[in-house]
Amino acid sequence: MLKFIRSASTLFFAFFTACSAQAAISVPEGSRIALAFKEPGSEAVAAYHGDTFMIPASTQKLLTALAASLYFGPDWQFKTRMLAPQGAIQNGVLNGDLVLEFDGAPDLTRQALVNLLAYLKQQKVTQINGDILLDVSGYGGYDHGDGWSWNDLPICFTAPASAVVIDRNCVFAQLKANQLGAIAEPIIPAGQPITITSEARVVTQQEYYSGCDLRVDMNSSNNYHLTGCIPQQSGTPWPLSFAITDPTAWGVELVNWAARRADISLTGEVKAVRHVPDNLVELAHVPSAPLKKLLDRMLKRSDNLIADSLSRALGHYYLKRAASYAAGADAVRGILKNKAGIDLGSALLADGSGLSAHNLITAKQMLEVLDYIALHDNELQLIKLLPVAGMSGTLGSRGSVQNPPLVKNVTAKTGTLQNVSNLAGFMTTASGKRKAFVLMTNGLTFPPEVRRALKAHRIASPHYKFERQILEQIYREAPIEITE
Repeated sequence: MLKFIRSASTLFFAFFTACSAQAAISVPEGSRIALAFKEPGSEAVAAYHGDTFMIPASTQKLLTALAASLYFGPDWQFKTRMLAPQGAIQNGVLNGDLVLEFDGAPDLTRQALVNLLAYLKQQKVTQINGDILLDVSGYGGYDHGDGWSWNDLPICFTAPASAVVIDRNCVFAQLKANQLGAIAEPIIPAGQPITITSEARVVTQQEYYSGCDLRVDMNSSNNYHLTGCIPQQSGTPWPLSFAITDPTAWGVELVNWAARRADISLTGEVKAVRHVPDNLVELAHVPSAPLKKLLDRMLKRSDNLIADSLSRALGHYYLKRAASYAAGADAVRGILKNKAGIDLGSALLADGSGLSAHNLITAKQMLEVLDYIALHDNELQLIKLLPVAGMSGTLGSRGSVQNPPLVKNVTAKTGTLQNVSNLAGFMTTASGKRKAFVLMTNGLTFPPEVRRALKAHRIASPHYKFERQILEQIYREAPIEITE
């Protein structure tokens, strides 16, 4: 058994062999946990495996949010700019190439592109004697982070945070699956520049939830091939959503579409480039939502696209390097050290979202980030952007915090990957003290029948009992005994 003991300035765990009146809390079978908590500004830190490196999952977005707030400020915006050579517009014609400079804005839409190109019509321009060039030179490296799960790549929560992001780099379709034993038929909405082919067979719900999954193979031209199984649907087709695999091709197709919608003709073509002429002037630009609004969505909904777009942008603007995942990780680390005094030491950052299983951080390091956020919340205004237990975001329905005293009292960032479930945030204890806490559970797994029930959404995760017990003891400011 393990129990908190208070020393002169530090709370720590010590080993005990005798039983206590307080029932010990059992760690989920075979898993690894790390726990740390404190009152912001206090030197007294309670920690269990607090210096053990753990996979943070989406709690890593706290680092990205803090770094972006410190460097960019709440009103900073991405800008998608439209440029042309000086003096190129004459008599209703733009002579030369039109350049669209993509800055990785995660909320850019196809309609915003139409509106941007419509500026030319306001200037009486109806024709471009040249090409439309998509400038993606600010970005470098892969559009997916190191350590992302390959079988998650077709899913929209792993949409690539590339230079070109349009409609969140996510496309929607449907599968007609109403006849058992038949091949499911893809339905692609008009205007979506993708192809979907199918060999997926329609099966019963029992067959599907017993392990016959729908599989997606994809290539670099935004083509998707479906195999495996899909459960029978009565009437309504099965909804599909796919992450774009080739953002540049996606951008070329949608800019072509936007030019047609804006009634702009061109003698050349639409293509992506990494070098543009020097004598360009800005004609117009589309701003993203300000940082404070992007962070609100990122933290409440655990939005990976926004997190990685911001991280890569930090790499570009703070380090003056091409916006890669590695540059973003270096920038976050540098900003936290130079502007907040937080030295991440041997922690490993592979992206800004926490999607990568390569990320590693300790509970104490994460607690240091929370401590800084709490002590500077008047300027940062980040705590109010976090999900609230039973009320908002990813804590709105989390089973561990739906009842008193935790409901409405825990304000925290969740972090979930395969076999990982974390929480990092704040609560007010029974005595009225604010506590910052980090609870990380890695190596979390269950018997096959439990995993099948979780996949079918028939049960809540069994580990929520452990999570609730830990949080309630922190709330009561009571000793915590843990058995492994």
